[in-house]
Amino acid sequence: MFTGNLEYLISSLPNLSFSDSETVQQNVKVLFQKYASTSEASDSLVSILNNEASKYLSLRDFQKFDSISLNTIHKAQFQNSNIEVVSEFSRFMFRLKSELKAFRIARKSEEPLGKINYELLGELPKNPLKAEEYLLDIQWQKLDTLSIGHYSNLSALVLYKLKLEVLLRWWQFDSEVGFQVFQQSLKIA
Repeated sequence: MFTGNLEYLISSLPNLSFSDSETVQQNVKVLFQKYASTSEASDSLVSILNNEASKYLSLRDFQKFDSISLNTIHKAQFQNSNIEVVSEFSRFMFRLKSELKAFRIARKSEEPLGKINYELLGELPKNPLKAEEYLLDIQWQKLDTLSIGHYSNLSALVLYKLKLEVLLRWWQFDSEVGFQVFQQSLKIA
């Protein structure tokens, strides 16, 4: 099934928590870079994780693992995955994206938003940055729920990768840069 000691890899990965504190970010980055050789030190944390995983997974399992990404997890190929946590999270993300699309269309058409039942969205904050953080929190909560019972198998590693990608997305948000982009868009309009 697995080559090498996957349990060792999973237990040695930095602990992830849904936090954007500088300390948490730095701890995760430092621990991942310890895994990286000097030639990989500039690689993304996900690339480092993929490289480490390739040492412990069979070629077939690694190809599945490598293909999974937060950006594409909603696609049909993942909804039909034989890895249960992947298919469940993929269906969840597809529903979340569908609700978000309906919400945005309704908001643009100025329909009363209260008439549509958003099962997953709940109360989406009006502030765009807070709304993005809220959406990431919803994804994190789902991944946390799915991780129950998965500690040292391929599913655990996949869930870890997706959580890492959620955090990396959150950590790239910069309110000052976002405000500058917003101001530029007002000047163009």
